[in-house]
Amino acid sequence: MTIDADRLANRLEGALGSAVQRDPATLRAHAVDGLVPHIRCAPEDTSQLSAALRICGESGAAVIPWGGGTAMHWGNPPTHADVVVSLERLNRLVEHDDANLTATVQAGMSVAPLQDLLAARRQFLAIDPPDPRHSTIGGTVAANINGPRRLAYGGVRDLVIGMKMVLASGEPIKAGGKVVKNVAGYDMCKLFVGSLGTLGIITEVTFKMAPLPETFGTIVARGSLAQAAHLIDALFASALTPAAVTVVGGDVATAAGLEAAEASLAIWAEGFEEAVARHVRDIQTMAGQLGLATEMLDGVAHHRVWETVRDFGADGASPAVFRVSVPLAAVTGVLAVALGVTAGRPLRYVAHAGTGTVWLALDDPGLVAAWFPRLVALAQEYHGHAVLVAAPPAVKQTVDVWGPPPQALALMQELKRQFDPRGVLNPGRFVARI
Repeated sequence: MTIDADRLANRLEGALGSAVQRDPATLRAHAVDGLVPHIRCAPEDTSQLSAALRICGESGAAVIPWGGGTAMHWGNPPTHADVVVSLERLNRLVEHDDANLTATVQAGMSVAPLQDLLAARRQFLAIDPPDPRHSTIGGTVAANINGPRRLAYGGVRDLVIGMKMVLASGEPIKAGGKVVKNVAGYDMCKLFVGSLGTLGIITEVTFKMAPLPETFGTIVARGSLAQAAHLIDALFASALTPAAVTVVGGDVATAAGLEAAEASLAIWAEGFEEAVARHVRDIQTMAGQLGLATEMLDGVAHHRVWETVRDFGADGASPAVFRVSVPLAAVTGVLAVALGVTAGRPLRYVAHAGTGTVWLALDDPGLVAAWFPRLVALAQEYHGHAVLVAAPPAVKQTVDVWGPPPQALALMQELKRQFDPRGVLNPGRFVARI
């Protein structure tokens, strides 16, 4: 559908005033997979956001929700990109109920400033999205981006207990509440987590918090991938409760400040000093019995490792990035097969053994069309799935980045029809180009 951009801009300016922008430089900076929008607007509150969505819906204009821009490489290219709606002005910590370990945050607030505020009361939000100085709460929730500590604290879906959204019609709705135990029934929050802004625009989220750990450290074990797999098995068979267990290899390990090895297993322990000391002692013993070399990292060295892991795939270092999700027991096996498939080719990886997520990065996007189906088949063999997280727009035009349609596709399409009947929110970007 072709829209009258001038008329649409005039209507939006009447409702939002100076929050509407059309200068070419700003619009180019908000291109999505090469599509440059006609208009950018930054509503100052929910009422302005509702007005903007209502006007866009009436005009048939495609709306691209925008947080910090750090996850805009996710998803298929949009079929249209008429209006970018930025949440940058909805950026406050609404409430921090430290006694009940909850916090309510506006969607446009960046993760790092939020963590700074929470830390003043010895608490934190247990998510670790890439580039937390720019990643926003709304974008992290909409893309369902989980960090390495999902093993210990759960994922975004587990931490969200309440949410406010504005639908494509401009209607504001809410789900959940501000206490950990609230009303029974269907949890609509989980529907919006990971929906990539295709059902509505998230404006506010309430999370469960966690106390800041007393101390922390990382035990690194170096050796072969087979040895690392044995150590992972021994670790999960023990009574230990690490915060994260991640395998890194190649230049990823070098970037993290680790010594070269076929595989480096990084194990994050945090909590009371006695518990962390036991993790260090027991893991070093298990690793030694398997012939792995170990070292203990804390302070700056610890943070460097996990910042490298956290930002992998979103740092722009590789033009093509895949995410393969499989059962925990299959992680190292899938990684070994993937490395065999790509033998002789530049491949970087980070594999979260505690959450079943393997990230693979290729330096040659020309291989995506050949390798993606093989990774999809590999994931399906283990009852998992593979996603093409990042690739040049020309490459993404040749594949559905989400892989084969899921069995629940008909249900997903009906939900899209119910929540966004005109199909204006992020059209074409989600599964099966919904």
